[in-house]
Amino acid sequence: MKTLLWIVAVICSGAIGFYFGIGCGASTLGGIAALNQVDDGISRIRVSLDALTHDDPVLANRLHEQNLGSAFFQIGTYSWNVAHRHCSDKERDTLEAARAYSQAHPQVLGGAMRKFKLHALDVCVQKSGGA
Repeated sequence: MKTLLWIVAVICSGAIGFYFGIGCGASTLGGIAALNQVDDGISRIRVSLDALTHDDPVLANRLHEQNLGSAFFQIGTYSWNVAHRHCSDKERDTLEAARAYSQAHPQVLGGAMRKFKLHALDVCVQKSGGA
């Protein structure tokens, strides 16, 4: 009987520890992800304000291209972990326009993170096979 109670106590404490451990870990990671998204939003606001407040079309184009490259990197990085992505026609059109712009302006896809930026352009490409 003692052994049975001991086994039940061990299983219960393990289950409780697992439950609270996963909960705290998920809460912490969710907070970090939210903080990163807020920081990204503030950075994009800064870039947009710089482009809008300076009366310099060359600067505005450069900042918009940086923002485009940043968006490619963001999509390309996170999309590796997205198992199923259903794109709307508007999203497909947007990425096809981005592909055309990037082919005409290769500096947008340049840099050390080129692999991720290129992957972003294929997020809405139909996969062969499957549903």
